[in-house]
Amino acid sequence: MAKFIFGGTTNYGQLAGILMLESSIPRLPGDPGHAQTFDFPVRYGVIRDFAFEDLVDIRTEHIGHIIAVALELQREGVSFVAADCGLFAAFQRHIADALSIPFIGSSLHLLPLIAAFLPASQKIGLITGDTRMLKPAHLEAAGADPLRLVIRGMEDNREFQNVVIHRGRKLDPQAMQAGVLAAVEDLFRSEQSIGAVVLECTNLITFRSDIQNQFGVPVFDLVSLMEFFADGYRFRSFSARYLRKP
Repeated sequence: MAKFIFGGTTNYGQLAGILMLESSIPRLPGDPGHAQTFDFPVRYGVIRDFAFEDLVDIRTEHIGHIIAVALELQREGVSFVAADCGLFAAFQRHIADALSIPFIGSSLHLLPLIAAFLPASQKIGLITGDTRMLKPAHLEAAGADPLRLVIRGMEDNREFQNVVIHRGRKLDPQAMQAGVLAAVEDLFRSEQSIGAVVLECTNLITFRSDIQNQFGVPVFDLVSLMEFFADGYRFRSFSARYLRKP
């Protein structure tokens, strides 16, 4: 144990800070907006007076509202900050450069990493909330190669549109699950050589295991990325489990 323990914040032990767009939609475990998603402590910061359309159209006029909340989470002692929407990918550099701790803007940043590990003959299936909102600039900011992607969205799923896009207060998990599986099925119908699936929309992460069970592929998302970073801060000791005979 350290000889001295130093203060500086009002509370301690929260590893991750999560930027949340202001809304009151229902959230299930798996969604980063549900604290029971994580096996490490998290702290939330709500971004007020910021329009979701700014993420879609990549407008930076009000990015100061985001940075202010991220800086407050940093002052409160979190080790890294993540955002609750994959479209933050376009603001990754702006926000990361304003902090002195890591910023995780989007699961889209996993795309070039996963592509590097897959055989060149395989593609990545990308499930997004709405293909009309995911712009080439979001993918470009994440360093993704469009030629390695097959993209499907949830725009035809009424439950997703009612709850996530139109901010409904009542969620039917089975209807949402059915929409996610239908989108992934459409991926495989159009492209057989998919080696992994990435979920851009954080509201879909709850259904990760359903995709894995039905389609037999690895699935990655923002929670995967946050867990990767959390592991970098986790104290782990390694010892020999077996005695080596002299």
